[in-house]
Amino acid sequence: LVMALMLAGLRGIDEEIWKAARLDGIPTWRVYLSVVLPMMGPTLATVFTLLATGVVKVFDTVVAMTQGGPGTASDVPAKFIMDHLFGRANLALASAGAVMLLLTVLA
Repeated sequence: LVMALMLAGLRGIDEEIWKAARLDGIPTWRVYLSVVLPMMGPTLATVFTLLATGVVKVFDTVVAMTQGGPGTASDVPAKFIMDHLFGRANLALASAGAVMLLLTVLA
């Protein structure tokens, strides 16, 4: 899904912009940095929102399959919050993690 959205965003950039950049002699990396990335802003925001939502929803899969192990290899934000809230009784760190997760989802 992410690749399809990014490809659609790239195809949405007018061919005339690419031709004008080549005609002006602008290096390819500069075209991507100064023209393509700003024009793909809405696409990037959509992709980021979808991925952030997916990270929030993956908690049950991680717990069911790995219980968060080995170590913290498959730790996701929701599992981090649950571990620190219930497993370690660290309310402050769990609250900070929850606020960061909320800010990520709302952004």
